[in-house]
Amino acid sequence: MEGRQLKTGGKPALATRRDLIIAAWDRLGRATIGESELREIQRSIRGEFGPGANESPAAIARMLADEGAELRHPEVIEFDACWREAKIESEREKLKGLEDFLAGKPLRLKKAEILIKKLEKLRKSSESSGDQISSKQAKNMAANGRQIAESLAKDQTLNQTQRDEQAEIAAWLKVWIQTPGLFADWLELRRRSPDFIGRFG
Repeated sequence: MEGRQLKTGGKPALATRRDLIIAAWDRLGRATIGESELREIQRSIRGEFGPGANESPAAIARMLADEGAELRHPEVIEFDACWREAKIESEREKLKGLEDFLAGKPLRLKKAEILIKKLEKLRKSSESSGDQISSKQAKNMAANGRQIAESLAKDQTLNQTQRDEQAEIAAWLKVWIQTPGLFADWLELRRRSPDFIGRFG
C-alpha cells in the first residue's frame, strides 16, 4: 500500500475511495470476495467518507477484480441486487407523502406548507449525510410541483380562490428552490404582507 496514502495532520488518510476499498480488502486478508467482505468494505467507506457514501457491491467487486481478487460471483450478484432494491425502497420512503405535489390536484396553503417543511427536512438531512441523490430528488420534486401549481393557477375549471392558492404555492416553491435556508423567514414575512392578507385573510 505504499504510495496510496497521503499524510494529513500526522494521520495517514487514503487519497481516494478506490484506495480505501483496496486497503480494506488488504486488511481483510481474504482471497475471495463475497457478501460479508463487501459489507465490511462498505462500512469502511461510510466510516471514511460519511453515511452518504454508498458504493454499490458490484462497483466494489469490479475494482477488486481489477486488482486480482477472486469473486464469489453468485453471492456478489445476489447481494448487489438486494442492496439496490433496499436503496430504491429507502429513496421511495424519503419522498413518501411528497407525491401530493405531483397529484395534479389543487393543494391548500396549509398542506403545501407542511409538504415544503418535509422537503426542507429532507434537504437538510441529505446535505448533512452527503446524500446528493436525495437532495437532487427534493429539488426536482419541488420544481415539478411548482410547474403543476402554475398550471393549476391557470385552470379555469377551478374557482378564483383555488387558482390564487395555486399561484401562491408556485411562488413559495420558487423561493424554496432558490433559497431553501431562508424560506421559513420569507414565508413569515409574506404572510404579514398586505397582498397576502388581502387574498387569503
